[in-house]
Amino acid sequence: MKSTSATRALPLFIALITAGLISAPAPEASAQTGKARNAAAKEKALTRQEREAARTAPTSDSTSETSPLVAPALPARQWKVSLKELGVGRPISLRGVESEASVGVGVRRDEVVEAAKLRLTFTLSPALIPSLSHLKLMLNDETLQTVVLDKERLGTPQTVELNIDPRYFTDYNRFRFQFIGHYTMECETPTHSSLWATISNDSQLELSLRQIPLRNDLALLPAPFFDPRDNRPVKLPFVYGSQPSTGTLKASGSIASWIGMLAGYRGNQFPVLENQLPRSHAVVLATNSHRPAFLQDMEPVTAPTISLINHPEVLGAKLLLVLGQDDAQLQMAADALALGKAVLSGQTISVKSLDYPALTKPYDAPRWITNQRPVKLAELVGNPSDLQLRGTVLNDTVNIYTRMAPDLFTWNAKGVPLDLAYRYTPSSVSDHGSLNISINNQFIQSYPLQSREERTSGKNTVMLPLFDDGNAQNRSDLKIPAFMIGGDNQLQFSFQIPPNDLGRCKSAPPTELFAAIDPQSTIDLTGFRHYLAMPNLAAYANSGFPFTRVPDLAQTSIILPNRPSTADIEVFLTSVGRMSASTGYPGTRFQLLRAADANKAGDTDILIVSQADSDGLLEQWQSHLPALLAAGTRSVQPLERALGSFIELFNLESEHRLSASGGQAVLQGTGPLAAVTGFESPLQSGRSVVALTATDKDAMGLLSQSLNDAGKIKSLRGDLGLMRGDAIESFRIKPVYYVGDLPWWQRLWFHLHSHPLLLALAGIATGLLLTFIIYGALRTMARRRLASPHD
Repeated sequence: MKSTSATRALPLFIALITAGLISAPAPEASAQTGKARNAAAKEKALTRQEREAARTAPTSDSTSETSPLVAPALPARQWKVSLKELGVGRPISLRGVESEASVGVGVRRDEVVEAAKLRLTFTLSPALIPSLSHLKLMLNDETLQTVVLDKERLGTPQTVELNIDPRYFTDYNRFRFQFIGHYTMECETPTHSSLWATISNDSQLELSLRQIPLRNDLALLPAPFFDPRDNRPVKLPFVYGSQPSTGTLKASGSIASWIGMLAGYRGNQFPVLENQLPRSHAVVLATNSHRPAFLQDMEPVTAPTISLINHPEVLGAKLLLVLGQDDAQLQMAADALALGKAVLSGQTISVKSLDYPALTKPYDAPRWITNQRPVKLAELVGNPSDLQLRGTVLNDTVNIYTRMAPDLFTWNAKGVPLDLAYRYTPSSVSDHGSLNISINNQFIQSYPLQSREERTSGKNTVMLPLFDDGNAQNRSDLKIPAFMIGGDNQLQFSFQIPPNDLGRCKSAPPTELFAAIDPQSTIDLTGFRHYLAMPNLAAYANSGFPFTRVPDLAQTSIILPNRPSTADIEVFLTSVGRMSASTGYPGTRFQLLRAADANKAGDTDILIVSQADSDGLLEQWQSHLPALLAAGTRSVQPLERALGSFIELFNLESEHRLSASGGQAVLQGTGPLAAVTGFESPLQSGRSVVALTATDKDAMGLLSQSLNDAGKIKSLRGDLGLMRGDAIESFRIKPVYYVGDLPWWQRLWFHLHSHPLLLALAGIATGLLLTFIIYGALRTMARRRLASPHD
């Protein structure tokens, strides 16, 4: 009984320490720093009422008279994460007499670490002297353990397990691995090849996390619904009453765009519930006349209202209430939240007025490199220090993440000009160093560094090659490493500067070396116009194009079924969130329509979300579609070269054939299948439609998952993508059309380039025309000479 009581009392003990009602036992000397007080760092998150509740809550064990009073246990979870999942893409290599590496780990604001274990797998050089060499493990600059080397296990992989005091953890944490190595008792070369250690990126961190209650204060937003310390995909349920109105769904789309913008690379998932609450944080949208059942007793609101309340069923969970007297007020409340235009504090606020920002301009997305001016590298990093390196041995990389508009016209272009300036610490061996430039881990160019006597900085103009991964306009066989148009890119600058080598048996204290990419260095896209072959599902999958061309989605219409299912709404919210993740701007100005009002889309780009084409809208536009999915049937345009793939895809018997004689082939089947199709808008030429369709609810869920899977969306291209399980097959079925703003002469030359016979005929015709003109001019000159009087 004593052990059971002690176990049950642990959550109370932690809660009371967190609330400041009792004092924690004095930590050892190594833990007496501010960085080791995780509970104290989160004390302000608790209200007076919650502290009182933790103190006076009745015990859950009424049979034990001696057990202390315990508060209801808050939810807990186990988190196992490898270094690879924390962003360490390859095993950590440590070289030299002294070297180190680090990896960051975040802890959510509404969670506290109860227990932690590090399972570290590493290999050490067999040439090391165990009595002089060691591997030191640190967390937030506090030493956790020094690994003493076992001579018998040098050169082979070994694993140590380390239990970590949870008090060492804060919101942002950094593990450091420091290697000290020696291979001889006499003088040694600090960079000798035998001085190495490798830490596997499969090493694993296990955390036991307990949720702690946050105060109901809107100033904490976006926490706990989004926490930048949490690298997992954001999963945030949306709750409505039964059959939400179009206005309510439009308001939820604004909030989804805000969360998607914050989530960025993490991805987002928005489960949808009607008249029920999830067992987690959630967003609830309601008007006075249309509310979920659990809000029926709430007083009606008279103005757009945002409120943060406790979950009525789940301890520690929060509900974000977005309320309005009607749909118009609800939209204002949602926009105020998404645009950050309301001063949020306290438990509830009312939005009296909202000053909307001006309409965004095309290609003005904060996360895209503009082609209106050269862009400084300082604009592409969060902090100027991200462009600097330091150490006694420089063998590190500056990484810069970039994204460009997917419709940049790169045909016949030599590359993107990069005006690069850099600085470094000179030394007697600097001329053995180099600066290597890569894109997406593919080597581009190298520049030798020079010694002290020559110079300590450099400036070069680099042509960064381009590669179009969307089968858009680049017709050449470009195989070189390059920027991926419309996708996430990593520009890498690797400095390699060796330390001074004074010769055998000579040594000196190592000199700290510095290297930096000048923040004033620029990438220049000003010579590129916008022109793209459509439909292009790769552009949509990677960047949300063409909808994200205008970041606030002001030229986008989204069409839902007349009676959308929860699966339809989830795909709609996920799609809007992914668009804002691409642009870095909340997309609040799209037009949301039901299928019956599709003709109101007019001169806009259209996103259609429909399970099994329940209203027949896609069937009305069937002549424009490459494929049509409905419950139990699939129809596909004649496929030509893709015929074999489709027969295999649909598991047809050998006697079944797809007709290639015009019209559409109808294929019967019952298995779940999802499709992403692209085609030109039937309502306005030059406008595009992307349709997200599936045969059933499970396949619609597959669509939501695939939109957040970077590995899968890379396979999406052409004008038809079919998703079945983990497989995505893409096809080009319909002819392309072009969107953009090329001058007429460049457009003419581009299109002639893809028709060599026509180009040859045009060349011959031009030659004949010039011949006749010259012939006529010479004949005229001859007649004038003959007609003139002779001397």
